[in-house]
Amino acid sequence: MESEGRINLDIKVLVVDDLKKRRDEVKAILSDITTKIYEAENGLEAVIAAEKLKPDIIFMDIKMPAMDGIEACKKIMETNPLPVIFLTAAVEDNYDHYIERVKSSGAFSYIVKPPKKSEVLAQTIIAIENFKRFYNIKKENEDLKKYIEDRKLIDKAKAILVEKDKISEKEALRRLQRLSMNSGVPIGDIAKAIIITSS
Repeated sequence: MESEGRINLDIKVLVVDDLKKRRDEVKAILSDITTKIYEAENGLEAVIAAEKLKPDIIFMDIKMPAMDGIEACKKIMETNPLPVIFLTAAVEDNYDHYIERVKSSGAFSYIVKPPKKSEVLAQTIIAIENFKRFYNIKKENEDLKKYIEDRKLIDKAKAILVEKDKISEKEALRRLQRLSMNSGVPIGDIAKAIIITSS
């Protein structure tokens, strides 16, 4: 039975900070929601750990040796997108430039050190849920883009078959569908092959 005030989210978390004391602070907070907490000491280690461990969320310091958090976040977003929340000291000067760099990194949010338990737990849940929505929308957009590209290829391949074999558009489409079904190759790829071989 779970103890009072503890919610087990069964998530993997990566905590990145060059100072062990700071990592331990975040780990102590996160231990209320998961036992799967991993650590990295700098941005370079974070990029490697993100690829290897595939955590559900990353809490990352910004100023670190080897590679800072912003650069590490950019690399993670390019190769293996994950929700990243920065842990940062209070910003006193050039706030706009600082926030612009944080936003351009692809991070979901940031928390000012020392982290407060309520903020860390709330940000964790929000970031994971928002990332799921973001990922689903991104996938839907990619699927739609692929569908539109395939439709263009199919229309072009149909026109080629109509012209070459003197058949109707309907029969040309049926032929493409049969070829796709019999070969197990997506219809868009069949269409592309017809276009290439006819040119």
